[in-house]
Amino acid sequence: MHTENNLTTENTTVIPKIMVGTDEFCDLLMNSDIFVDKSLLIKEVLEDSGKIILITRPRRWGKTINMDMVRRFLEIEIDPQGNPLPLEERQNIKLFTGGTINIGFDETKTLQPLKIALHEDILKYQGQFPVISITFKNIEGKSYQEIEQGVKIKLRNLFQEHNYLMHSAKLKQYEKDKFAVYLSNQITKSHITNSLSLLTELLYKHYNREAWVLIDAYDTPIINAYSYFGKNEHAFEKVLALLDGIMNATFKRGTGGFYLERGFITGIFRIAKSTLFASFNNASEYSLLDKKFSKSYGFTQPEVDELLTKVPMDTDPKKIKDWYNGYTFGDEVIYNPWSIMQCLSHKGKLDNYWIDSGGTALIDKAFVSDEIQEDLQCLASGQAIFHLLLSKSFLRTFINQ
Repeated sequence: MHTENNLTTENTTVIPKIMVGTDEFCDLLMNSDIFVDKSLLIKEVLEDSGKIILITRPRRWGKTINMDMVRRFLEIEIDPQGNPLPLEERQNIKLFTGGTINIGFDETKTLQPLKIALHEDILKYQGQFPVISITFKNIEGKSYQEIEQGVKIKLRNLFQEHNYLMHSAKLKQYEKDKFAVYLSNQITKSHITNSLSLLTELLYKHYNREAWVLIDAYDTPIINAYSYFGKNEHAFEKVLALLDGIMNATFKRGTGGFYLERGFITGIFRIAKSTLFASFNNASEYSLLDKKFSKSYGFTQPEVDELLTKVPMDTDPKKIKDWYNGYTFGDEVIYNPWSIMQCLSHKGKLDNYWIDSGGTALIDKAFVSDEIQEDLQCLASGQAIFHLLLSKSFLRTFINQ
């Protein structure tokens, strides 16, 4: 972790600028004086043996901003025509190895090297891949049609980011015609299913290099679908089938897999050992119970200790630790990053920041179900339970209430 400014001078205390709520890695580096360095996640991802990696964490644990950091590290920086920028014009490398960056209004900021800069064997991959990065955050609706429309909008925006492919000399006209459909209002369910698979193929032909596919919050449409219309089992099943189709077409060899370098997915729920998806089940999964990636999401005890020395506040640091401590990921004591940063930005005010940051509709429905009530009774009487897995049968317990 590094901080850009000295926080004290001879005569006064300088209050550091703390940015909270951004999902953009570059934005955080540019506009916050306080930054916790999680760049070694990149090393862990690149060295993992899985072709497809799924990391699950609760909401507000840094999944989205970490995903954006990985994107910035991997992606080829291009001009509007899709041509790789000359090395001297590239900015992303400075985010990791340090350097001076123009932040606008005739101002610059000098960044310090991150931890990943010490690993030259990993730095050789910086800026070397076409990257497809999409988030399914904020896709919600009170019907299947509204969920599907939300997915279509996300895909249209994604294809617009790669609009240079429409002018690529390396693509045939029929391939450009396929691409153009996603910029129109003619996207069908079949187009949705094959969208990321098609884009990996076209990017491969343009760059002659396999693409990374990054999917953030893959399960948000599922969670929102159940929260809004879970009692309509047919509509809920259609949402599951839609997401299963995208994942299967993108990541299974024989479909999108031929043009895929690697896949990196984040969400709240696991896929393996559940029946959420009928077809897609080949991801290497890492939950908060696994040691691997345990330091990459949330703040470790040393990181919190350092933060508390950098930010002036009115609250005893011990009280902050007592208030927000209590999580263990793998064998690491971990603090919720949203709660800590909100607390520091409010001069140490203790509050329920994480609980107030989102709804609990899915949990609320879970706790009123007969199955969960029986499990709670077992726990209260000292017995063990073993079957709390997210699956369609488990969700049907809620749907049938």
